[in-house]
Amino acid sequence: MGWDRRSWRSFPIQQQPEYADPAALEVALGVLAELPPLVSAGEIRALRARLAGVAAGEAYLLQGGDCAERFIDCSQKAIESKLKVLVQ
Repeated sequence: MGWDRRSWRSFPIQQQPEYADPAALEVALGVLAELPPLVSAGEIRALRARLAGVAAGEAYLLQGGDCAERFIDCSQKAIESKLKVLVQ
């Protein structure tokens, strides 16, 4: 299956929250659809190349974070604190 910006909708839903206002959800998705990408295509290609190195056993991957971060907790201070722990 090829990727496009709506392809995620074709995957089975495993843990879907129930939204109190489905119309508000659609409005929010519309707003998000109009925003620019969070990362560039070049950054994606670079990440893929690095992950290929991990898969080939040529590098390590250190992944960290909470199991389910809340948007309210994604402040600069919180992110910097987690990064400091990972760098140690």
